[in-house]
Amino acid sequence: MVLIIILLLVNYSLFASASMVYPANYSEKVIQKNYEELKNTPKVTMDLLTPMSSFGVYSEDGHFLYGNFSSENKKINWDSYSKGDKSIGLSNYIISIAREKDILIINYPLTMHFRSEKLRSVLPNAEVAIIFLFFLQLITIIVLWSNRFAKRVNSELKALLITTEKIQEQNLDFNVGNSNIEEIGMVLKGIEKMKNSLKIALEEQWLLEKQKREQVSALAHDIKNPLTIVKGNTELLKETELTKEQKNYCNYIKESSEQMHEYIQELLTFTKNEIDKEHPNENIKVIKVLNSLKSQSEALSKIKNINLVWKIDIEENQYIKGNENELERAMMNIIINAFDFSPNGSTIAMYGAADNCELTIQVIDQGNGFSKKMLRYGKEQFFMENESRTKTGHHGLGLYIANTAPEPERQQS
Repeated sequence: MVLIIILLLVNYSLFASASMVYPANYSEKVIQKNYEELKNTPKVTMDLLTPMSSFGVYSEDGHFLYGNFSSENKKINWDSYSKGDKSIGLSNYIISIAREKDILIINYPLTMHFRSEKLRSVLPNAEVAIIFLFFLQLITIIVLWSNRFAKRVNSELKALLITTEKIQEQNLDFNVGNSNIEEIGMVLKGIEKMKNSLKIALEEQWLLEKQKREQVSALAHDIKNPLTIVKGNTELLKETELTKEQKNYCNYIKESSEQMHEYIQELLTFTKNEIDKEHPNENIKVIKVLNSLKSQSEALSKIKNINLVWKIDIEENQYIKGNENELERAMMNIIINAFDFSPNGSTIAMYGAADNCELTIQVIDQGNGFSKKMLRYGKEQFFMENESRTKTGHHGLGLYIANTAPEPERQQS
């Protein structure tokens, strides 16, 4: 409301101070100033009135003698005078002057008018123009203020969005900051408290997981020692004179200890894979890793007489951020899985390509493929569709290790 009043006053003041308009009572003041001359002059002319006024000189019986009233206004003005009316319409007024032999009737406005005749012809009422200008200014101010407020809110919301994204990424080492908007500031304070609580909880969880991995790794190493002793003593026992039944028992002990040794090795690989994630990322040349995988795959292909197709379309200078050992181990698990479940004499194809920011590696074999259950749960730790697979050296960790490798970022040197 205050803004509206200020704008109206400013517009009126600007028009008046710039001498662009006549004041609303200008015609009335001119008539009062020239009253005696209008009464006594032999012939009334417009030089005694303002350009916005009009007049008519009548005989005492109402006959129009001369003046600049329009045809329809001649009778209207005389009738208003006869009735004693002082106004015609909303903004026009009349004044009568009794002269010696006739009566002068003057019609004049009590509104602001432009001094320029051209402006008056286009905008007869300056007050309408001022009001129009006021609304134009008001709309402009509202639009500009709304845009400014929207930018301010967007800026504050952007900070809020960045904060939530960092928390989602579990990046909690940052200051949330403040906001000049009270409501958003309250939200940010709530997020700050939540972030600090989450940070404490995650750090405790990460510490417990790290301790658990280290304990599992240490335990696996400790178990390997007595297993080695069992395996060695079994070999020594087989060199003695034994019955056929005793030899069978020794073979069972040896096979079981070897199976346990493989299982422990899988656990060590798994814990090493988890610990590697804590190490900083390094630049990995993709082609170097693929060449190592190709060499290992060629060795595996000779064992089962498998035809290996290797098609790689990756440039020498392309690399990714990550842990090289972890990445190679993850990919090798997938390749070994393909070899383990492919029939002898079949074909395994490996395709690699880099497109923009995406590295794609495909391993295609001619095995039976995954069942629906395996597709759903195959990436879970220790999951095996067939429990008897432990007898073949599988413990449900291969695909889990492959899946837990961090997603790398492709770069180009």
